[in-house]
Amino acid sequence: MLKKSFLSVSLALCALTAARAQDHSDLDVTVNKFQTLYNNEASKDIFNMFSDRIKTLMPQEQTTQTMTQLHQQLGDMKGYSFVKQEQGISFYKADFEKSSMTMAISQNSDKKLESFRFMPWQDEQDKDKVSDLVYKSPAGKIYGTFSMPETDKRVPVVLIIAGSGPTDRNGNQTLSVKGDTYKMLADSLKKASIASVRYDKRGIGESSGALKNEADMRFEDMVNDAAGIAAMLKTDKRFSSVIILGHSEGSLVGMLAAIKEPVNAYISVSGLANSADKILIRQIAAQSEELSLKAAFMLDSMNKGKKIENTDPELATLFRPSVQPYLRSWMKYEPRTEIQKLNIPVLIVQGTTDIQVSEGEAVTLKEAYPKATLSVIKDMNHVLKKAPMDRKQNMATYTEPKLPLAPGLMSAITAFISASTRS
Repeated sequence: MLKKSFLSVSLALCALTAARAQDHSDLDVTVNKFQTLYNNEASKDIFNMFSDRIKTLMPQEQTTQTMTQLHQQLGDMKGYSFVKQEQGISFYKADFEKSSMTMAISQNSDKKLESFRFMPWQDEQDKDKVSDLVYKSPAGKIYGTFSMPETDKRVPVVLIIAGSGPTDRNGNQTLSVKGDTYKMLADSLKKASIASVRYDKRGIGESSGALKNEADMRFEDMVNDAAGIAAMLKTDKRFSSVIILGHSEGSLVGMLAAIKEPVNAYISVSGLANSADKILIRQIAAQSEELSLKAAFMLDSMNKGKKIENTDPELATLFRPSVQPYLRSWMKYEPRTEIQKLNIPVLIVQGTTDIQVSEGEAVTLKEAYPKATLSVIKDMNHVLKKAPMDRKQNMATYTEPKLPLAPGLMSAITAFISASTRS
């Protein structure tokens, strides 16, 4: 079996799809059934509530693991209330013992769940309290947070772009990542008299309304959102310069955004040098050579514009039909080629204990853009915390928000910003 970490690292897009409008009273019965089964820890019966599509996205083993994690973090589900319906998706407030969550669901004509997702709950009236950045993309509003130093002077501002999967503006995912990485970056920049803005990308957190159907998503959408926000920052008189910082998948997003909307400097953190298809094959090969050969064949076919209909069950989630357009749009970019189109100061940051992105990727980026500054941070992993190479111990830091950022990271970033923005 492929490990869960592989799938979440490689690509973990939300499972919402556009659906037919339906009377939420029918869904109330479904939600009530889920509540009963969930509280009785009957994950097998919950799995049987899913449509064939959702069963492919969340196999029974993953469903059981997810329900167990929910119980550990949230406790029993005490109640629910209907909130709204958009594009055929019904949104409920689900109240658990320890917190409240937004449940987004739809069901097909057979009354099987066709969409199923939990997100952090937030009252609509509270958005303005949390989000002081609102960018109106063609698909919907993108919400973000400014972190401003206490000064009347104009300061540099860093646009922080999140990595792959359902990662929010703080660097967290609902169940698997709780490191507060981007929030810590913002707080550290603020202490250095540098402003920052971080945002929930399309389909995530408060920006969930900007993605109705994953089949419509393209990598260029992420780039356009980042470039649009950068353009807003360039006109903001509070800021003396604009720097883009992209982490993981966000490294390429930020790179392309800086090409589309020129800024003062660019920072790649744990970024790839090779195209997504090459990295996916490498990641799969580390766990199964047989599966990597199958994946290579499918990726080659997708590069030629072909749609993949049948896949190995262990690759079905990664290559599901609704996500293939996004994959195709992503893997056509070779970061080591794109970086050569920049003509601004560039910092490449990489940790030595990153088990998701190798140090070689950073070296290749540096070779492609010799003017760049390369900063290798000893013992820093993918979530920018100090960690050993041991996989279990390394992954344990992903859910430890109290762990500080790795020593040396912020000094490298702030020194680069100071040097690259000095007039």
